[in-house]
Amino acid sequence: MLTFITFALISLLAGMVLGQRFKVLAVVPAIAAWLLVAIGFGIAHSEGLGLTVLLAALAVASLQIGYLVGVAIRYSLAAARTSGLRTASVHSTQPTRRTAH
Repeated sequence: MLTFITFALISLLAGMVLGQRFKVLAVVPAIAAWLLVAIGFGIAHSEGLGLTVLLAALAVASLQIGYLVGVAIRYSLAAARTSGLRTASVHSTQPTRRTAH
C-alpha cells in the first residue's frame, strides 16, 4: 500500500512540473510513459492484474491532477506578477508630467 501512495505522489509531482513548463500536449506522452512504468512495476513486484490496473489508473489520475495544479500555480504566479507591476506603476512617486512655467 505504501508503494501505491509513493507512486501516486511521484506522479502528482511529475504532473505539477509538466503543468508549470509545458502545454497540455506534453501530458499525452507522459501518460504513456507512466502507464509503461506502472505495468512494469506491477510485473516486477508480482502484483495481480487488478492491482496493476489500479496502479496504472492511479498514476494517470495523479499525473493529470498534478498537471492541473501546476497550471493553476503558473497562472496564479503570473497574475501576482502582473498585479504587482500594475500597482507599482500606479503608485509611482515621480510625476508623469512637468508643469508649465
